[in-house]
Amino acid sequence: MSAIESTKSGSFSPVSLLKSSGMVVSARVFGAVFGILTQVLLAKFLGAEDIALFFVATGLAAVLAIVCTLGYPMLVPRIAAEAAQENNAQKLATFMLQARIDTALLCSLLATGLLAAAWGLPGLTEGSRLSLKFAALTLPAFALLRLNGSLANALKRFRLGFLPDLFLRPLLLLILVFAAWFIWDRLSIEAVLGGHVVIAALLAVWQMVRLLSKTGNESRADSQTRAARKALASNWRRRAMPMVLAALFVGVFADLDIVVAQAFMDDAQTGIFGVCLKISLFVAFGIQAIHQLILRDTANALNAGNVKLVREVISRANALTILGSVGSTLFVVMFGRELLGFFGPEFVAGYQALVVLMLAQVMRALAGPATQILVLTGHEKACLPVFAVCIALLVVGNLVLIYWFGLLGAALTVLLVFAVWSVWSAAIAYRKIGLRTYFGSWRRKTA
Repeated sequence: MSAIESTKSGSFSPVSLLKSSGMVVSARVFGAVFGILTQVLLAKFLGAEDIALFFVATGLAAVLAIVCTLGYPMLVPRIAAEAAQENNAQKLATFMLQARIDTALLCSLLATGLLAAAWGLPGLTEGSRLSLKFAALTLPAFALLRLNGSLANALKRFRLGFLPDLFLRPLLLLILVFAAWFIWDRLSIEAVLGGHVVIAALLAVWQMVRLLSKTGNESRADSQTRAARKALASNWRRRAMPMVLAALFVGVFADLDIVVAQAFMDDAQTGIFGVCLKISLFVAFGIQAIHQLILRDTANALNAGNVKLVREVISRANALTILGSVGSTLFVVMFGRELLGFFGPEFVAGYQALVVLMLAQVMRALAGPATQILVLTGHEKACLPVFAVCIALLVVGNLVLIYWFGLLGAALTVLLVFAVWSVWSAAIAYRKIGLRTYFGSWRRKTA
């Protein structure tokens, strides 16, 4: 079966959907565990300041990778569906060629700018220069992983789409860090960041080679399509670029927040806050996974006009996410100091911040799957003002609240942003489609 036919072959069976969802959730969970174990080793043997450099370098690369891909990854599934419906494999190939060209050009410009800033800007600390250099080196691999991963998922090659970035990259980095400490008895942040650059680059190349071998000629656009590609490029950019905000907020929120917050905190505080934020992401992964798992059932119920089923599906999801987030928060309240103590005594200072970050996840769970439902029903552009305001709040909140409350202020900023995002998205969902995501009740909008 060709790649284009695989996207045209219809929806998953319940069994295949369960297997694919289970694989994604498992990859996320194990990848997060590997990441936490890596951070524990870095914290114990290098300290909070060096782990902050790791967070900033990788976070800046992740954020800029979203910018470099210009929103194309979020548009890939739609183009793949259009190509399948039109039985036009060349359309998808031409689109991907243009996306890769635009991404490569932006990566080159931004990476050059980062390197120039690292070597030329006066007044930067050595840590800041180091972070900028390694962010520049990591940027192309992150951009390729994001763009090609979206294509693999659109073609239902989920292992190829998810595993390199979610599972293999943190696993290989953990192995590298452990080997550097255990075998050579030597660990430096430069070696860790350099090894991470190599790992990310090799995985990006491996994923792209595998993807091209799987899709064959459908992944290439020959010179005869150049005129058509140029004619369509502006339209594709216009459709994709508004999604950059959504991708920044939904895809790399933690990285974005660390990059912003570190401008107002010292390296030690940044390292402690980064660890607290990464711990809270365990709950975020669970909430996101449950919301993803209900989308197929919700879509089917919406298409069938089954009011009762929509209500039941969302209510079950809300019950799971609320119970899970509240239970996790209570666990952190009772054992958070001991949990942070695994990273080192200095990290216990983040206890209050960790509790507040867990409360932010409870807020997210209470609002239900509002953002996902809006995207599912074709109202994703209605979310753009929400994301724009929330990113502005992220900057202003960190500036003001970190000045007032220090480390706790960074966590309070996340709680504020999540509250605005959750309440506003839920209100839009109710206004646009008459759906109360936070209660799981449904009424049809009247004309």
